[in-house]
Order: sequence, then structure tokens, then C-alpha cells
Amino acid sequence: MPDPQSTQLYCVADRLYYDTPDRMRDEDTRYPLAEAAVPPGWRRSSRGLWVSMVPTGTQPAEQGWKIHLSAVPEDAGKTLDTAARICTERRVPFKFLRSRTALLLAADKYMNRSGSGKFVTVYPADEQQFRELLPELVRALDGQRGPYVLSDLRIGAGPVFVRYGAFVERWCTGEDGTPVPALRAPSGELVPDLRGPVFRTPEWVDVPDILEPHLEARREARDDDFPYTVVEALHFSNAGGIYLAEHRDTGEKVVLREARPHSGLDGTGTDAVERLHREYRALRRLEGLDCVPRVHEVRTVWEHHFLVEEYIEGKRLLEAVVARYPLVHRNVTDEAVAEYLRWVSGVTERLEEALDAVHGRGLAFGDLHPGNILLRPDGSVVLIDFEYATDLDEAAGPVMGAPGFAAPSGLSRADADRHALRAAWRMMLMPMPELADREPGKVGTMEAFVRERFGLPADAGPRLPAAPAGRTAAGAPAPSAGGEAVVRELFGADRLDWPSLRDRLVAGIRAGATPERTDRLFPADPEVFRSGGAGLAHGAAGVLFALHRAQVPVPAEYTDWLVDAARRAAPAPGLYDGLSGTAVVLHELGRTQEALEVLERARAARRPAAVGMFSGQVGTALALLHFSAVTGDGSLLDETVRTADRLAALLDPDGAPGGTADGAQPAPVLPGTAGLIHGMSGAALLHLRLYETVGDKRYLRAAREALRWETGHCVTMPDGTRQVKNGRRHTLYLDGGSGGPALVARHYLAHADDPELAGFVSAVGHGCANEFVREPGLFRGRSGLLAMLDRFPGPDGRPDGHSGGHLDGHFDGRPEVLAQVRRLAWHAVARQDGGLYFPGAGLRRFSADLATGSAGVLLALNSVLGDRRHFLPLMTGE
Repeated sequence: MPDPQSTQLYCVADRLYYDTPDRMRDEDTRYPLAEAAVPPGWRRSSRGLWVSMVPTGTQPAEQGWKIHLSAVPEDAGKTLDTAARICTERRVPFKFLRSRTALLLAADKYMNRSGSGKFVTVYPADEQQFRELLPELVRALDGQRGPYVLSDLRIGAGPVFVRYGAFVERWCTGEDGTPVPALRAPSGELVPDLRGPVFRTPEWVDVPDILEPHLEARREARDDDFPYTVVEALHFSNAGGIYLAEHRDTGEKVVLREARPHSGLDGTGTDAVERLHREYRALRRLEGLDCVPRVHEVRTVWEHHFLVEEYIEGKRLLEAVVARYPLVHRNVTDEAVAEYLRWVSGVTERLEEALDAVHGRGLAFGDLHPGNILLRPDGSVVLIDFEYATDLDEAAGPVMGAPGFAAPSGLSRADADRHALRAAWRMMLMPMPELADREPGKVGTMEAFVRERFGLPADAGPRLPAAPAGRTAAGAPAPSAGGEAVVRELFGADRLDWPSLRDRLVAGIRAGATPERTDRLFPADPEVFRSGGAGLAHGAAGVLFALHRAQVPVPAEYTDWLVDAARRAAPAPGLYDGLSGTAVVLHELGRTQEALEVLERARAARRPAAVGMFSGQVGTALALLHFSAVTGDGSLLDETVRTADRLAALLDPDGAPGGTADGAQPAPVLPGTAGLIHGMSGAALLHLRLYETVGDKRYLRAAREALRWETGHCVTMPDGTRQVKNGRRHTLYLDGGSGGPALVARHYLAHADDPELAGFVSAVGHGCANEFVREPGLFRGRSGLLAMLDRFPGPDGRPDGHSGGHLDGHFDGRPEVLAQVRRLAWHAVARQDGGLYFPGAGLRRFSADLATGSAGVLLALNSVLGDRRHFLPLMTGE
């Protein structure tokens, strides 16, 4: 899943699904050059939000000194016209953001700051043309305004910036193993094209002398009178950074809130500097209140403005909730629930007092959410980030607010704060506020749960202001008439009706299908747009696999789309993000010839050094093993054996052959952490499958070594569960958690007794019954825990945890399994089209994919309520 800033980018085009920002409706604000007749001798193309203009008969250089022009929305049209005239006259390629709306989006406070400010990019053919063109653009754009492009060197005082970088798309592998934009070094090797927030040049590039005066100006811009030394960067955004600092003379700790001119625009078009000064005025007005930081001053350093305020020792409310929330633990006691409720009540009371104090000074806070609430060690509350503070009697304006906290339009300023207070109280008791934005009826569902679970009366919680008739929170989809009643009927029936559940899920998946598109067939996590739309995790292959496993007819139109997408896709070999998994699904769908063609393309691709099932060597080898059985092709088995031997040598160099690269394939590298999707559990599974195929016990031993490595990354939690420790997080999920290793350990126990592994499986299985799970998905959510729980030993110690039976499509099984099925209702949304929908990672939009969305839910429920086949491909011979 992309970071929150990238995720926000995929939320602008559609209110229901993650989608590419270039599909947003901005026709009314397009710049004329984006749609007018192309000048003679030029060709125009579009990619994403960018429009490229290239002289016919020419190709841009591969890399070199590029020129960026920034702009504020008011000046952008003039900047573009000027740049286009000069570039057209000189026949220099350039590109530009296609609309005012696109420019506003790029400057938005939530966007990634690495691309901030870039409006026009010019590609000189060589250094000589760069030297000629740069001064001309500087003169022509003198006086125009634009935000600073952090990665570049500013030329003069205007909106012109330069950096050395790639002109055409090239990729190489970054330090973390993911693809990154690349430059070609003098040796011919592709190396990362670093695009950070600081101007830098590759070590082999000489800076032209024309740039020296501007480098010197940059060096001289330092303000030696600034009396604060930054200790730690706390947060970065397009608006600027937030830093922990110390006063050089007194040693006092302070917080510096940075604002960059013309950057970090919000929904009203207000930039970061204006909001910072608004916050300064608000804090001055609130001086003396214990519930707000003390403000020191505002300073301007170079072009950036800094608000200096008191450093508050404490935790943000969300951190405190994560640390304390009891329902994520096994067998939580009534005492633990009561203690947490007392803490929530105390925090809520102090929050209400803080808001009353602010309102008493005639101000509304305007942006109450858990990220803007600090708790001191003594439990007292501090409100921070007053950039949206306004007079209480100011007329209601555009609605602001974090996901799940935005008030309905039409409320007074004071009532909007109280609405957010109620949402904060509800979030502390059920921490998934984003659901209110997906379906307004979820507010009632969440409050009904917290009243029942925490034993609260009907009037519990802060007073909720009455919303104006017909109004919902900004950005929320229109409520579905009777939708929550449908969900309650589906999941709350005395005996679950699997056929009805399945049909509703399938209807929701099909409703989102777009076979006319080439980038994706089904709505999915934003990652689908990087991986090409065909893969198992986020693409069409995973959805079709789920439909087929649930015995749902797959339309030929869908399968044809998958075949075409696989033929278009780059030859990546991975199981979950590449062609190997697509080939497996095509075979399962009866398209064996096409599956073998796709497999050959996967075999020809260079495999990454990564081990895991997702994109690494294990996943590819499992697919080869599968097709060796299908075709009888011994070369596929031989290739699988070579991979397995190299993987075994990672953990036992003396006991397994072949620990080096295999021809064009790199040697595998141990993963950074455990887990089935990216860790060594996949290697253990591969060894087990080979043992079942060839009967060689060295593969059984290799599987045990891989599982030993995995369990070594797990810790025993206070509630007795075993979880993977990854940094500060402990998880049970399929992806990155202990559930995946336990699944493979269960497979191992079918071949050998091992009390240690049996205990591990049992300890993980108990955790899979935990009450609260934030997301519904298969890889990192409730569906995966549900499917694993049903396969792990139950209280009676049976090796297969499934007890009970199926009667006419109804399930009557273990209570803890049934409880997890019913809790999927928390996330399920029934829409008027008859479909059942589930939000994906982050809960910001609906998803249909296997890893995060409805296809994964369908697979998990089918494995529990349906035909009991395994919910993951190639896991066993089931």
C-alpha cells in the first residue's frame, strides 16, 4: 500500500474507489494548450496529469540539466504561455500540468513534497542549449510567483529552477529492493535518480559555471541569527516540516512549524504561510490556557516562515489509543475493558473542557482529530495545530476535517467542533473512523457496538449536534437506503446463509468491473496501477481466482481481459505481482495454452534477489512446480529444485548445495523480517511441496530450518499469542505476521511430529480470534485471520479447527469462527445496486482485489462457509 500522501492522490478522482488522478473531472479548468490545435511540426501526448509537447522528428535526450518552472494558480496561465512560446520558437521539448485543478492538487498540503511546485518542465537537448535557454526564461518570467522546488536550485528570484536528472523513464532497484527512477552512469550502469528535498548532483556531473552565482546565493541565504538548532524532524508535508529544536542559548526545547510560501494549499486555496500566521494569531488570543501550547514568535528564515511554540511532552491521542486498546488482545477481561472505558471517559471530559475553554475565548478550533490532540504524562489534554481556528460567529465555510471527523455542512462553528469531539470519543472506543465516510450509516453501527461492548447507556458520549436535514459529511458517499439493515440481516442471522452472502459479494465485485479500461479490470488498491492490472494480489488474476474458487462462473470477457493484460505487462516473474501468478490462474480457468505462454515470459524475466512469495524467487518456483505437474516437463522441476537448493543454502550453507546465482538469476537474499508473503515461510512451503513431490527428506529438513528462522522472529505476547516483531509492531497477519508461518507449520505437522511447532501453531491460532481488527482484507485484516482461525486447532485440539457442519448452505461451526464472520459486518457496505462492498487498505475507498478487498473476503468466507478449499493458491494440493 502506498504511503498516506500517495494514497490521498488516488482518492481525488472517485468517491467510491481508488483511481488514478488523471481520471478526475477537470475539463472546466484545462489550459488551452492541453486541448487546442497542436502547432505545426509538433506532437502532443498525455500521461497522468501531464501533457508533453515534442517537436516532430526529435527525441528528448536521455538525461541532462532540466528546467522546472513553478507557478501559483493565478499566474499559471501566463507562465505556461510564456514558456510554450519560447520552447516552440527554439523547438525544445516540454511538459506541463494539464489544468488549474491539477496544479492545485500538486500543491495540496497532503501531497508528497518531492514534486511540489513543478508546473512546467523543459528538456534542453544539451548543455549548450541549456545555457542559452535558461537566461531567456529567467528574463521572460521575471516577477512571476511560484513555490520553491525543493529538489532544485533556484535561478534568480523568480519561478525558474534547475536540476540534473533523467529526461526519459528508466528504472533500477533502490536500496529497499523496489524500482526507482534511474540515471545512466558513465559506466552504462543504471543508478538511482535521487529526487529528495535537497538540491544535489550525481558525483560524475560538473555544475556549469552559469549556475555558480546561484549556488553562492543559496549558500549565503543561511540565517546565522536563527537561535534554534533542529534536534529531530517530526513530520513533513507539502506545507513544510515540523521539527523538535532547542534554543542555542537557553537549551529550551521548542517546536518549529515551517510554512513554505505558495505551498501546501488547502481546499480553499489558502497556502501554508497564511495558515501559519492564522495559527499564530489564534495562539496569541488563547494565551494563558493550559490546553494549548505557549507561543514564542514567528520568524522568517530565507523564504520559509517558522512558528516557534512550546514543546509539549506527551503522546498524540492515536498513539495512546493504539497502546491501550484492549480488544486487540486475546480473552480480554472485564476489568481491562472497564479500566480502558474509565480512561476514555477521562480523556473525553478533558477534551470537552479544552474545547469549552477555546470557545470561551470566542474561537472555534476547526480541525479536531486524534492527530491534533496531545496527552501529557499527567493525562491533561493539549490541542495543537490551530491553522483552521476561526471566530465562533464567523459564517460557516468550506468543511475541513480528517477522514471520519468532518462535520456535515451547515453546522455552526461550535457545533462542528462538538461533532468532531463525538467522533473522537467514538474513535477511542472503535478505532476506524474512516468507515463513516464510506457509509454514513456506519456511525450508528459503531455506536451500537460500543454501547453493547462497553456497557454504555443509550445517551453515552458527548452531545451530538443535530445535522441539517439531508446533509452528510463532506466527501462521504450518499447513504444507501436500508443498507445497514441488509448487512445486519446477512451477518446477523441465526444461521449464516452462504449463498446469499456470496451472491451479494459477487454483485459488488461485478458492479465495479471496467473491461473497457486497460489499466485495471476491477477496483483495487492503488498498487494495481504500478503492477499493470493483471496480478494476483491487486489485479484481475486475484479476483478471477476468488470467483472461480467460490464456484462463480467467470465471464469470458473477464478472462480475455486478463490474457490481454498479461501480454501487455512487463515480464515480471513474481507470483503475486507478476506473470507467474497470472499463469497459474489462467490454467485454473481452463486457458492452459495462454497460461503456458505467460509462464514462458515469466521464466525469461530476471528474478529479483528477494526470497518471498509476493515477487521473489519462492513464488516463481512454486508456479514452476505447479506447471511441472501439469505438463510433465522435467525442466520445470529441475529449475524448481535449483531454486530450493539455493534457498536452503541461505540457512545451512554446509548442508545444501548451490548457494550462488543460477546463470541469469541472482542469488537469493534473506528477507528483513518473517511472514508468508515476503519472508522465509514461503521457502518452507516450497521445500514441503518438493518433499511431497520427490520424497527427499532433505527438503523436509530444509522446511524445518526455514520455519525455525521464522519463529525466531516471533515473540510471545502478554496474552500468550505468538506474533512477528517488526520494529515496534507485533502482528498476526498473513502479510508480515505470524499467521503465515503458522499456516506452513501446520502443513509441516502433517508430515512430522514437532511439539515446538504444534505449540507455535496453537498460540498463533488463539490470536486469530482477537475481537478488534481494523481492516477487513485477506493479507492484513480480518478475512485472513478468519480463514486461518478456521484451519488452526480449536479448543478440542483437533488438528483441523473446523468443527460443526454445513446444512443447505448454512454454517454451524466453532463459536469463535462464527464470531469473526459476523464481525465482517463492521466493514461491509450494502449499496442500492444489490452489491456488498468492503473498503481496502486505509479504509479510504472500496476495493475488490484479493489482498485488500472483496475478492479476499470472498475467498476467506468460501474456505469457511463454502467448499472448504484453501484460500491461497499453491499452498497445498487441495
